[in-house]
Amino acid sequence: MKFTSLLLTLLCLASSAIGQERLMEGGLYSTRNKNGSYSVLKVLKLDPQGVHVRMYSNQFAQHPSKLDESMLYIAGMNRKSNESLGMDHAPISRASFASWGARFIKFGPVRQEELDGYEMWREASGGYF
Repeated sequence: MKFTSLLLTLLCLASSAIGQERLMEGGLYSTRNKNGSYSVLKVLKLDPQGVHVRMYSNQFAQHPSKLDESMLYIAGMNRKSNESLGMDHAPISRASFASWGARFIKFGPVRQEELDGYEMWREASGGYF
């Protein structure tokens, strides 16, 4: 068990050092907003064409180096004026995602309920943004 934890920690550190070239399912990343704040997203699935992400509404003054995933939330169409629109699932092309400058924060396992939007997208043979 200790070996598995050590291996996962080393993989996360390697991913952080390498950057977005080494995306991982379950990885939490920050991206910079137009207003200079940072938002958080979670990679749900990776495929050859795209990156499937969950986008949270929380905003941070700087890249969060530590994060409590349980505090992240998704605001919808009724969000406050200072909140980002969140999304349960967004299929982003790899080229588009690369332009976001995502920075690794930490790993958080993908829960089955987080994949509902992805499964609907897959069944509908959806496209990418």
